[in-house]
Amino acid sequence: MIKKVTMKDIAKDSGLSISTVSRALTHSGKISKENLKKVYESAQRLNYPLATMHTPIELRDGLNIALVTHHFTGEFFASLFRGFDIASESSNITMSMISVTHSYNSVNRILANLKRRQFDGAVLFMPDFKGPDYISMLHELPPDLPVVSIAPIANPVIDTVTFDNYRGGHLVARHFEERGYKKIGIIQGPASRSEAMLRKNGFIDYVQASGMMELVWDFGGDYSTIQGKEAYENFKNSVIKPEAIFCSNDDTAIGFTHSAIRDGVHIPDDVALAGFDDLRTCGMYTPSITSVHTPYELLGRKALEMIMDRLNNKSDYTHSGYMSLVPVSLTVRESSTQLTPAFENHYKNVT
Repeated sequence: MIKKVTMKDIAKDSGLSISTVSRALTHSGKISKENLKKVYESAQRLNYPLATMHTPIELRDGLNIALVTHHFTGEFFASLFRGFDIASESSNITMSMISVTHSYNSVNRILANLKRRQFDGAVLFMPDFKGPDYISMLHELPPDLPVVSIAPIANPVIDTVTFDNYRGGHLVARHFEERGYKKIGIIQGPASRSEAMLRKNGFIDYVQASGMMELVWDFGGDYSTIQGKEAYENFKNSVIKPEAIFCSNDDTAIGFTHSAIRDGVHIPDDVALAGFDDLRTCGMYTPSITSVHTPYELLGRKALEMIMDRLNNKSDYTHSGYMSLVPVSLTVRESSTQLTPAFENHYKNVT
């Protein structure tokens, strides 16, 4: 019969008192990091049943992090999830995607239950959340569960890691200027989404400051391929047509391009365009589509690093609304210029 391992056995093995072992295993009092490590190393050697979530990070087989979001089909979400998968490969982290799309529970309740489900932290991607939504969430969030958002809002409530969307719009406008386009247009993203407004503002601010370009066409979109096609119909019937168009995401750019080509429009000869997100489809389409490159793996690494920092400093889970911006670049393709090999090398991943 196998003898049951007790705290007394751990105390004898580690050379510490039973009271010290008890404080370490029950997290009921102060104990030095050195002694905490001794207790857990001894407990593991003796096969004492440990609660995984209470084991010091450096002694764990791995961490469990949840990526909480509305799950929709499409290449954007596939690219986002893959970026986090790759980012977690080189670390001691297992990522799990938790969709709130078809859940009977609210996002708040799902997050509140993560600790009970043995998750060590969470990455939250809820682009439709506003300030009050985050404030409500914080009231129900376990105090010892680090959470990081990857969706920007105008006034962040919780700490956020996100792409530099303003810079992305700025890069597209600068590229159009360098190519000599004068009359410029934009297909906006949803007005309710902060990143869409940042992309628009970065683009329009550069156009207005340029002195060489004029915004002559503006269409309100919603990121969908269908809206891209409707934008083309609006463009087609416009008296004053832009020479180059910034599409606020790639799905919009693909919808516009699809309708334009079927209508006999030559891109970029008749109209140039650029998208945002640099999905793989951009390089496979004909003509290939210029797009702002958003490095999802780097986004994943930065978000996971922030969670690890919180786990290593358990006393500081207070959210200050800190925002860390992940740099973006511009991948120039056929939709905005007739590329020669030398020109393509010069413009690849413009920052």
